[in-house]
Amino acid sequence: MIGDLGSTERELLRAGAAYSLGLRCLMSAVAGLVSVLLETTAAPLLTVFVVVGLVAWTVFYAYRFPRRGRLLVPLDVALMCALCLTQLWTVPTGSAHGITWVIAVIGITVIAYAWQLPLIAHAAATLTVMAAFLVGAAIADSPGWLDVLPLQLWTVIEAGLSRALYVLVRKGARDADLAVARSEQSRRDAAVAEARRADEREYLAALHDTASATLLMVGSGVADRPDPHLAAQAAHDLAAISGDHASPAGEVDLVAHLRDVGRHMPLTVRWEAPDHLTVPAADAVALAGGVREALTNVVRHAGVGEATVSVRRDDGEVVVEVADRGAGFDPTQVNGHRYGVTRSILERLTRAGGTAEVISSPGDGTRVRLTRPFSVSTDAGGDVETIKTGVGTGLRWSVVVMNLIILFGLDLPRLVANQQHYRSLGMQVLTLVVLTAVTLVVAWHLWRKRPLGMVRWPLVAIVFAVSALCNDAVPPELRLGMAHWSEGDAAWTLLLLVLDFRVAVIAVALAAHYAMTFTQTALGGDAAITVAEAVNATVVVFSYQLAVGVVTVVLRPVAVTAAAVTYRQERLRTERAVAEQVHRDRTERYAALADSTAPLLAALASGEADPGDPVFRRACAVEAARVRRLLAEDTSVPDQLSHELRACVELAERNGITVHFAERGERPQVPKSVRRALTDPAVAALATAASTARVTVIGAADEVTVSVVADSPPELVPTAMDPAIVVSTSDNGGKLWVKTTWRRT
Repeated sequence: MIGDLGSTERELLRAGAAYSLGLRCLMSAVAGLVSVLLETTAAPLLTVFVVVGLVAWTVFYAYRFPRRGRLLVPLDVALMCALCLTQLWTVPTGSAHGITWVIAVIGITVIAYAWQLPLIAHAAATLTVMAAFLVGAAIADSPGWLDVLPLQLWTVIEAGLSRALYVLVRKGARDADLAVARSEQSRRDAAVAEARRADEREYLAALHDTASATLLMVGSGVADRPDPHLAAQAAHDLAAISGDHASPAGEVDLVAHLRDVGRHMPLTVRWEAPDHLTVPAADAVALAGGVREALTNVVRHAGVGEATVSVRRDDGEVVVEVADRGAGFDPTQVNGHRYGVTRSILERLTRAGGTAEVISSPGDGTRVRLTRPFSVSTDAGGDVETIKTGVGTGLRWSVVVMNLIILFGLDLPRLVANQQHYRSLGMQVLTLVVLTAVTLVVAWHLWRKRPLGMVRWPLVAIVFAVSALCNDAVPPELRLGMAHWSEGDAAWTLLLLVLDFRVAVIAVALAAHYAMTFTQTALGGDAAITVAEAVNATVVVFSYQLAVGVVTVVLRPVAVTAAAVTYRQERLRTERAVAEQVHRDRTERYAALADSTAPLLAALASGEADPGDPVFRRACAVEAARVRRLLAEDTSVPDQLSHELRACVELAERNGITVHFAERGERPQVPKSVRRALTDPAVAALATAASTARVTVIGAADEVTVSVVADSPPELVPTAMDPAIVVSTSDNGGKLWVKTTWRRT
């Protein structure tokens, strides 16, 4: 079934069938027109009627075949058989060599069948039509009707070669599909991996912009009383971290998206923006995240209650600015590990393909400028070249094989059978050798996967030269007959050399070769056949050669169409794979927050919790510190344990706590789940410390100990959740001392 095929193979079969049908219409019309204009038949009016009817049928058949399919084939075969049986009236009396317009029509018909019928049906149709032609020739009682047998044999061979061309080109298409599929799988795996990393970064950024910011405002006392804005923000945060939201798709109104962010902020936001601005949803999410973080920083650090958000569209990009007239700061003095400036704003926009710039100085306020260019479409050009190369290579190998078969299976026997008639037998043999050598040169370049380059045109000149010398070595009275084996067959070698070019170049090259042969024949003053027979014979061979050239023409559109179809299918499969994997990842991430972060946000959203309650506030501070540690998890840093602890130390210092941090000894690598359990008590102690804390990390060959001494309430220090970790607490001069130890087993 054609629907089960790869996109390249499917498109090639469709295009091949369409072009073969069109070529059949054209060549049948040419052959019929030659009969009407140049030949004298027994029934001229009947001949005209048959030709007109034939052309009308071939046009109808070409139009209906893609829709009615093979239901029309039996009728087409029957009509071709009927055409063969009309030879008594529609071909000139005494056509001794059988080179008539009828043989030209059935020749192109059986060639075209290769692209329309299965192997058995093609063979059966070819043999049936050829048998009908032989019967028609016998009924016509032509004196030399048995002379048609060699031409019949050639027509059958052409049908077989057409089938071979079809098989080899189809194999090339199938190989191209496999190559694209392998490339697609690699791209899909890479896309899933990158999507997982990007989604994790985006999730962490969203976690920082939402839950972390809200809990930190409550834990630090910035939000110390029930507020509808706070409840709405907590509900929004809970939805953002739940993991159930779908990945952004389509286009959205950026201004509405940003205004929604501003409504959930406990400050006055002035807007300088158009009523609507449509952007891709992914861009809107990235920009909204940056705006949320910038406004949160205004709330926490600027010391003012108002900010301005401006939105504009400039020369293919969207620019969003958040400005305040607050305290300001020196961006060069900001720790590069701080999530808010570097990772939530700058890195997020960079990942999305945009840029972020923070402009500030002490006492002069802060301006955050976010810029996002419009999304760039994906290019499938790589697949186009893969498909074009794969199918083109199959086509060229098929022509190489066909050319060698013609040279040694057909031409060599004709040369040997007529050797006594040639003016120069040596020239005939030399021509055969040269044509074979040229074919092998092309085959060598194919095998080495090298282009012909500058070798091509000298080879073209050699083919024309030896063809002209070979023509001259044939006596005039035998030219264009059976003894003149190079007349059309040398053009196969020429075709092989120009197969890379457009159909116009191919047609001109072939036409020039035939024109040279006919000119030499005309100058000789005699020939083995009439002009009409020469035209018909040329149509038989030239149509097949042109059909091969047409296949090269359809390669580019076939490759483009197939690549586009493959890209659409690949995109759907990739999106499905990404969605499934990202959903699993989000579910796993949310599970880590469901028992701690989610209940606090839910209590704030429902209004059940009082942000001013010291116990609830300390719980929010602890959870904000845990989230901060989660945000600091980074596999790219050499010492992940120290990196995560330093992030929590920094958070405590930003809240006014004096922290002393020390490390001693070499320690083993600690798995992520163990790091979380190992640092959890220390994180809680740091988050609830009143004024001072000391954190010490001690390492040994197979053991790691994290201890903290802080003026923290002991009831908020968790117990160990990992059986491999030992937690001990004590009172150290009125301060809480917590020590956690993990030993590698």
